Amino acid sequence: MSTNSAKIKKLTQLALLSAILFIMGFTPLGSIPFGGPIVATLAQIPVVIGAILMGTGAGAFLGAVFGFVSFLWFTMYAPPVAFVFSPFYSVNLAQGDALKAVWFAMCSLIICFVPRILIGIVSSKLYQKIYDKTGSVGKAAAVAGVCGSLTNTLLVLLGILVFFAEPYAAANGNQVIWAILGTSILVNGIPEAIVTPLITVAVVKPMKKIQDKAK
Repeated sequence: MSTNSAKIKKLTQLALLSAILFIMGFTPLGSIPFGGPIVATLAQIPVVIGAILMGTGAGAFLGAVFGFVSFLWFTMYAPPVAFVFSPFYSVNLAQGDALKAVWFAMCSLIICFVPRILIGIVSSKLYQKIYDKTGSVGKAAAVAGVCGSLTNTLLVLLGILVFFAEPYAAANGNQVIWAILGTSILVNGIPEAIVTPLITVAVVKPMKKIQDKAK
């Protein structure tokens, strides 16, 4: 395959996965309800798949797209915890203090983008390292899926704990922050860490075969 053709193919794949992220972000297709409060978000999956199939740079880009979709969603729909992901709401926590407003805005952007970008980086690096050791696409993709998903969950929750513990607790009825975060891990983080590797392996294994044949 020529260099130009390879670039066009990669750009097309990035555009497709980016479109999927937008669809997941603004439709019910972006989550799987397991009953009650237990819901698995799926938006991290295109990031993990793209990182495995196209490398670290593509994974980081798709993670940034994921972050941008989150930024748009929380800005547009403004749930009570919108300040976590949107600087347009976190600045209100500063109560007129300009320096605090800048700080809170930066914190929102960090939580919104950094964990999502790191999904792609962690997934790509882990996949390659495990594949080099085992030669198994399935095992490498599964581990990358689990760790990519947990990267997002744990870093977002860490960001909330470090930057927005008090307002986040207040937005959740003044519950104890550790109880809120623990519940998030149980009802979101664990289901996502189970679903992500299953779908990732199912997609990556046949796609890797196609990639190998095209070389």
